[in-house]
Amino acid sequence: MVRQFFIVILVLTSQALMAQEGKDILRKHFKAHGQDLWKEMNSVIVDGKWVDADYHSYPMKLTYKYPGKIRLEGTYQNKRFAEATDGQLSWIIAPWKPRYEVQLMSTAEEIVIKNSFSRGSPLYPVKDHLTFLGLSDMEGILYYTYLMEEASFRRTFYIDQKDFRLYYEKIESKFDGTPISVLKTIEKYKQYNGLLVPTAVYFKGDDFERELVFDEIYVGMGANDDLFQMPNGQ
Repeated sequence: MVRQFFIVILVLTSQALMAQEGKDILRKHFKAHGQDLWKEMNSVIVDGKWVDADYHSYPMKLTYKYPGKIRLEGTYQNKRFAEATDGQLSWIIAPWKPRYEVQLMSTAEEIVIKNSFSRGSPLYPVKDHLTFLGLSDMEGILYYTYLMEEASFRRTFYIDQKDFRLYYEKIESKFDGTPISVLKTIEKYKQYNGLLVPTAVYFKGDDFERELVFDEIYVGMGANDDLFQMPNGQ
């Protein structure tokens, strides 16, 4: 009985120490990303390009508005495209789709648009709901790993042990039917007036690859909510 009691104490102590370590790592992570500055930024515009699986690049403009409103637009083979989410409804009109008309996004497309940009670290809005998993392997390197269980998705975040930056995020759908898994990779960052910004974001799914390259960043420019809403009549 005494032995079992001490085992329980050891387990609880170990769990408490691991939870505290997870909180300490998050604090360093948010500091590395300039989160205190990002909290003051409610809108961002990015000029850049997106690159397909065949390494063809196309001009792109990304508009972000807090909380969770994102729009991508540009030109693809001399035709305009637009992809957007208002945080709830996600839609697209693009010449690479079978029909060149406004339509709801697929699950994979929605994962990409909703995770293409965040106000600093994507862990910050869900910091109170993360589970610290310790060290996990990704591409042969051990990273601090956090799990976020949402109603529809499971998200796993991989933070570097040295610079505390986020380099990988695995997003998995929890819908019935065919599971969808998308790996988001950030290879490099750049500093912008104390804000840490990815130079590019790469998405790889079961049957697609897509890279968004961020060339120029403009903060605090403002954005009308109409930009993100699905056009009427659709």
